[in-house]
Amino acid sequence: MHILITGGAGYLGGVLVPLLLKRGHRVTVFDKMIFGDEGLKTVNEKITLIKGDVLHPPNDLMHGIDAVIHLAGVSSQAKASSRSPRYTDLSNHIATEILARQAKCDGVRRFILASSCSIYCSYRYTTTSIAPLCIETDEINAVNAYAFSKRAAEEVLFELMDSSFQPVCLRKGTLYGFSPKMRYDLVLNSFTKDAFSKRKITVSAAGELYRPMIDIHDAAAAYVSAVELPDEKVGGKNFNVVDRNWKLADLAVAFTSVLKSEKNIDIEIDIKPFDIAYSYQADNRAFCETFSYKPTGNIRNAILEIWDHLEKGHNYQDQRFYNDPWYAEALKRDLL
Repeated sequence: MHILITGGAGYLGGVLVPLLLKRGHRVTVFDKMIFGDEGLKTVNEKITLIKGDVLHPPNDLMHGIDAVIHLAGVSSQAKASSRSPRYTDLSNHIATEILARQAKCDGVRRFILASSCSIYCSYRYTTTSIAPLCIETDEINAVNAYAFSKRAAEEVLFELMDSSFQPVCLRKGTLYGFSPKMRYDLVLNSFTKDAFSKRKITVSAAGELYRPMIDIHDAAAAYVSAVELPDEKVGGKNFNVVDRNWKLADLAVAFTSVLKSEKNIDIEIDIKPFDIAYSYQADNRAFCETFSYKPTGNIRNAILEIWDHLEKGHNYQDQRFYNDPWYAEALKRDLL
């Protein structure tokens, strides 16, 4: 198939695009390129790369396209999205509607949205409250601009759904693992960077928060399946794309154990006092059953792969690898 990926030069796109090519699909990437093209350098000659804004797509963008994977948008839950709630809504919600209407008009049947488990997130006020395990049919309680925008994007797609237009919404957990366009602001990746540079990791909110998580390679494989599976399996449905719900205190202990056993390095865990923060868990049964999901990645392999790149000189200080400060700079310079 000919697959259009918006935002394909980003963190997930850097892993997903090569995987789609390996599966024999043709790939066109449509991206504003505010983070550069580092994530696509190994496949540049094998894809069509179009620079542009999802709020203003070319009229012929969908011509000859069989499926759309819509990754583009503001991808940061709290700080970046709250800097400009209006732009977050434009980028994540309104742009989705523009692209989906264009896709439907041009006969594109499958439209896959990069949604997020953070739409379930709720505030934790005490260490005794446990984040509920959310399933796809639960009532949504979005609590920040990012979560609202993703929920609104889902609603747009299902309003447009009919027999000829079949959206699929993948509510991903927090990703981890190395990508050519890296992110060091995601929890496990951040642990690895801090352990490498400071021999210490910091755990917020007394380690009491929960996060649904999944390896980036397994998440990329889920998008490939969402393209290839038949309508009766995935059309018009939401899926929690999650491997495991981690309590951050448990993740920190598992993380330090990996480095102790594999590298004989002791890492200090700095646990901060509890404060009001987001916490959420997501049930993955529908995803596992429909996608026949069997994890190929795990935190051990991800930690060691990132560590290897850091030892080889990967520049973890590059601001492009941290979404919030990069978005802040882009907003300041009117690049968005």
